[in-house]
Amino acid sequence: MLQRQNAVILARVSSKSQEDEGYSLDSQLKLLTSYFDSKGIPVIKTFKITETASKEQGRKVFHELLSFIKQNNVYHLGVEKTDRLTRNYRDALAIDDWLEANEDRRLHAVKENLLLHKNSKSDVKFMWNIHLAVAKKYTDNLREEAMKGWAEKLAQGWLPATPPLGYMTVVENGKRIHVPDPDTAGLMKQIFTKYLEPSESIASIADEMNRIGLTTRMNRPYYKSKVQKLLKNPFYIGVNHFDDKDYPGAQDPIIAKELFDMVQKKMHLGRPSVLKKHNPVFKNLIKCKGCGGVVTWQKQKGRYYGACQRNTDSCRGRSLLREDKLEEVILNELNKLVCPSPEIIEWVASSMREEHKDKIENRDHIITSINTQLSRIKRMDEELYDDKLSGDISREKYDDKHESFKAQKAELEARLARIDDSIANNLEKRLVILELAQKASSIYQTRTPEQKRLIITKLFKDLTASDGTVSVNYTNFSRAIAQNVIKTNNLLGGKI
Repeated sequence: MLQRQNAVILARVSSKSQEDEGYSLDSQLKLLTSYFDSKGIPVIKTFKITETASKEQGRKVFHELLSFIKQNNVYHLGVEKTDRLTRNYRDALAIDDWLEANEDRRLHAVKENLLLHKNSKSDVKFMWNIHLAVAKKYTDNLREEAMKGWAEKLAQGWLPATPPLGYMTVVENGKRIHVPDPDTAGLMKQIFTKYLEPSESIASIADEMNRIGLTTRMNRPYYKSKVQKLLKNPFYIGVNHFDDKDYPGAQDPIIAKELFDMVQKKMHLGRPSVLKKHNPVFKNLIKCKGCGGVVTWQKQKGRYYGACQRNTDSCRGRSLLREDKLEEVILNELNKLVCPSPEIIEWVASSMREEHKDKIENRDHIITSINTQLSRIKRMDEELYDDKLSGDISREKYDDKHESFKAQKAELEARLARIDDSIANNLEKRLVILELAQKASSIYQTRTPEQKRLIITKLFKDLTASDGTVSVNYTNFSRAIAQNVIKTNNLLGGKI
């Protein structure tokens, strides 16, 4: 048992403001060390994440902590508060897995007075989940505010990120902007020009950059993949590429567009075509109505054609399926899901939230009632035991009543286990499907085959083929949407 008395502590500050508000590393370490000293548990290692650490560095320290506590049989992990440990569900699951692996392991969130372990009561786990949700909300809000700032900066023509080699960041009128770096801008123009020489390649350009001293901000050489990324970056011609979109840039170009276009052409010219695996939209989605076999696809003259294995006589004589024709069927079905009144869809979503709110509140009332009854039975059983010890009741009467209490307790616990714990999750899924149903017809044709398959599987089921056509069935929820759309359309006097 003595070997299980060891602890690791983690202290973290993630912004300068937190440092100023008193969440300093020193104050956290002092609090946590004193806490474990008072319990007689030695702290064998301390992990720290400072406000200057990058996101990647912070995750690295977290994973080092996880590895250490697993490899060194650590039984106590201490943090000041939940959000000092994690602000995302992925890391929380890793902590839960560590706790679940051994019932003697403990997580101490000292300021929250939270002691979490495998056998913690539901109330304790409930509070842990609340603290996690609050921490996640904090990071989501930070990202939301950051995205607003990014959008504004992009609208003004500035990249909300570090500029590529050849540029530097300066502050002008209180704003951080990007201007050509006098030390490297000319060299980068030489690099673009040199790449166009017949004997040059990405690899030789990487060697040349290393030779003339063009390195990364970490003073490391540029490898081929990084060089190619630089040569493909439209920032050099005044275009900001951010989050897979292009925005007009306010920075001064250091590469002429003609030169840039010639570099792009050389990078792709003469490249052998890559053999791509067939990726039909309806892969593994359609079954033959006759034999029940899965329809497989072949590409002929630029189009996909599908058929079952044709193992039966009835199947052999049937027409092939054409992917483009089937997509027309899917688009037609998707159009049937679009409500002509967005206000009604919002009303439906609000009604769903209200309905589930009542269900969740009712579920919580039932759980509270059952837990109250369990506490009452436990108290009565303890009082019964005291009566037996004092001789107020006979052993036989005690056994009868005790067995009765055990049976009642088992029945209540079984009821507790049967209570549906997925109401909130089902609500979120339904709201996502409702939103998808309204957007699918407009976005379907611009999506990749994988994304199209996802749309189809979320909204439809049991796709069956017969004589060159396909029959589509809605999922239960999609069918309800379609029926309500028809009613709404009729009430509004329109046509779908």
